[in-house]
Amino acid sequence: MNSIKQKIKDNSCLLNTLLGNLDCKDLQLCYNLIESDNVQQFLADPDLVSTAESFFDNNLNITKTSKTAFMHRNTLLYRIEKIQAMVGLDMRNFEDAITLKIVLILSKRECSAK
Repeated sequence: MNSIKQKIKDNSCLLNTLLGNLDCKDLQLCYNLIESDNVQQFLADPDLVSTAESFFDNNLNITKTSKTAFMHRNTLLYRIEKIQAMVGLDMRNFEDAITLKIVLILSKRECSAK
């Protein structure tokens, strides 16, 4: 069991790899979400994007994220709530978190939805 967990951990970019193997047209729904004004506003805010990425890097753990980001816990919670209000996704919910993670990954891809 440890070897499987280690292999998965070694390939920390598994989601990136899976998404990278799909055509842009296969991800049209996600690109439509990315192109929405609210998501564009989120992606244009480096503080909020950095907060989301740090939260994901720390396995959705608020305490660990606030410590590694040198941010007060209440500031982190405020930013998470601001992201939720902006894009309609609550990063504390796994399904919403995965959706936002996919949005972040795809927003960095070269292809566009057009």
